[in-house]
Amino acid sequence: LGFKGSAQNSGSRGCCPHCEILSSAPMRASTRSCGFVLLACVMALAEQHKHDPEHREHHEREPGSKPVATSTMTTSTATTTTFTRTTTTFTTSTTSTSTSTTGPHVFGGEITRKTFDGWLSVWRSKYKVGVWNAGLPDPWESMLPEALKGVEAKVVESKGGVAGGIVTEGMGYGLMIEGFLAAKGSKEALVNGLGLAKTWLAMVNGPGTVAQPFAGGRNETGSATELDKWPYGVSAVQWSHMKLGAAGVAAWKFPFNKTDISGNMGSAADGDQDAILGMVYLAEALDYPADFVDVVIRSIISFASADLGFPDLYRTLPGGEIIYVPKLGSMWGGLLPPHGKYNTKQQPWCYSPGYFAPAHYRTFRDFAASNWKKEFDEYLPHRLNDKPTSLNEMVLAFDSAVLAGYNILHFSSCSSGTVSNWVGVKAACEHDDTLNCPGVPWAHTPYVGEEGGTCAQSGTTFGAFGADASRTAWRIAMDYILYREESANVTIFDREGHIDTDTDFGAQRYLNRIVVQYATSAICDGGTPGFCMNSTTSPYQLAYAYDTKFNASNVTCPGVPNPPESWWAGFMAYPTFTAFVAPYDEIGAAQMSNWMDTFSSICDFSSVNLQNLAWGGQPRGKICLTSYFEASQAVISTMVMAGTLRPLSFKSSSFTVVVLKDEEHELGIQGRGISARSFEHEALSVLVGLVAVGALVAVVKRSHTSSYGEDGSLRSLVYDDHSENDV
Repeated sequence: LGFKGSAQNSGSRGCCPHCEILSSAPMRASTRSCGFVLLACVMALAEQHKHDPEHREHHEREPGSKPVATSTMTTSTATTTTFTRTTTTFTTSTTSTSTSTTGPHVFGGEITRKTFDGWLSVWRSKYKVGVWNAGLPDPWESMLPEALKGVEAKVVESKGGVAGGIVTEGMGYGLMIEGFLAAKGSKEALVNGLGLAKTWLAMVNGPGTVAQPFAGGRNETGSATELDKWPYGVSAVQWSHMKLGAAGVAAWKFPFNKTDISGNMGSAADGDQDAILGMVYLAEALDYPADFVDVVIRSIISFASADLGFPDLYRTLPGGEIIYVPKLGSMWGGLLPPHGKYNTKQQPWCYSPGYFAPAHYRTFRDFAASNWKKEFDEYLPHRLNDKPTSLNEMVLAFDSAVLAGYNILHFSSCSSGTVSNWVGVKAACEHDDTLNCPGVPWAHTPYVGEEGGTCAQSGTTFGAFGADASRTAWRIAMDYILYREESANVTIFDREGHIDTDTDFGAQRYLNRIVVQYATSAICDGGTPGFCMNSTTSPYQLAYAYDTKFNASNVTCPGVPNPPESWWAGFMAYPTFTAFVAPYDEIGAAQMSNWMDTFSSICDFSSVNLQNLAWGGQPRGKICLTSYFEASQAVISTMVMAGTLRPLSFKSSSFTVVVLKDEEHELGIQGRGISARSFEHEALSVLVGLVAVGALVAVVKRSHTSSYGEDGSLRSLVYDDHSENDV
């Protein structure tokens, strides 16, 4: 807002950037005058906005709107915006409304919803009761949130490939699915989700034979909880203000090998982020109890540190933009150096676009900002130089990871929507022990460095569209559904790290590539009911879009140099179907919905028992396998298409305002270049709220000078919205 609290600190900006009378010259009034003039200014602005044809009359939170929190975002220009310690947090049930220029997302019809129910039955057949399945002891009930006490713990059993046993990937899928459904009111999903969450906390702690909490560390005391021990990052916050057990991310695979646990060590970022997203939605379903929120906050902090590299592992672009590249887990990937104290365990400078989960990062950001308490500051990791960090800086890290992920996706995808399994993000510092320095991680993507190196893991091919990359589509579809406006406003940079004003790229742009590929390459029109598979049970007419045997076009390109895996694997086909949730100008909404129903008709679930898979038959069809990974991608994809996802409400029973003395936040880094949504429409209610608070603060200061510290900073104002003494 440019409101600095006094004439001396106002700089060259006026109080209100939308009021000519104020923005034309520096504000020379006192704090009190600025507050009241701002209030008058915004009242006029609100009256004008009321008559805006794009103004929405409802107050329901739109996808992409986020609660007023603790940071200042920049626009998609190179203008510098410095984070400050001026913090205003609103945790109220009233949220802002955004005006979309991209149009609402589209859902499938009744066929899609029934198909999701069928796949959900298949998926839930993978659940087993008891943490002993993972080789773990039951967690102490006294160290659990109330919602988990007495709950029957559950695991997701995976079979096949490297994922055999109990893995965080499967646990993450289960928690995410049940969390979304629980937040919509499903009691069965809530029971399942809490059972999986209970096991997750047991996994974070680890078996009794290792150093606890084991989390994403190695078998050494402090490896998971101390930033300066290998691997870099805090993967668990062991203590709690509420006297609860450890919370964070977990080792990727259970039960542990009894003779050599090295193959079990380290977290996997994809499973971590899905599991924590599920717990966020479980918190919503439970109406945000304080003890459960405490667990989720500590888990989010652990994810930011262990899997994003917060607070020390980043690069700085030429314009000063801070870039956090999501790692592949606590021990490898991203910007971890090949040697030195914090070296990567596996191939250096490696990244998977299929791990990129922008909606997750934005949700973690918003959940933390909306539920933050001052005492949570003590959970945050210090920098390696022992300097404390803040919520503002963690918010910056999440937004930066979104920015980085979309830029890497831009350089590792084709016009058909295919994406590389694994790509390079090499941006080496001069010394291996240096974790942050100037650099552009996507300078040579998809290759590892200017030498054209490669990297791969999990048995999938570098630079090819395969099992790891296929998940990109539903992860980006989630971003479009939950954060429609933000996902459209992505700043793209060139190979040298300068803003590329000629490139328009974001969630909808990416998803529309897949829509166009099906619409132009499939030999049937999925937008017309009954047109495809009208004389056969085979979806071969749709396969023309991506099957190289049918000469599918544009499935390889400079960003995806190697041939793809077969479309006929369910884990390859189903995720691409989710692209149809994002509107495309050339295809109407009804046709888009029909396309999703067409895809959902590939499998016949008429003999499947929706309550218990064992009581009925199996789904029938050509790409309808019920094995772990195939089922996981099918159930998540149909969940996305069935309209299950919705933004969080972030409801709270109190209205809290914390205003600290305004000063530049000494980050040691410049928070610049993080893209943001349009201020005009999405921040209006934020502006009104902040100005009202500004006027209120002025009144309080005038009448109650004792509310201020000796340095003139307001200590805090907390108003219980049930109090008769509210102003």
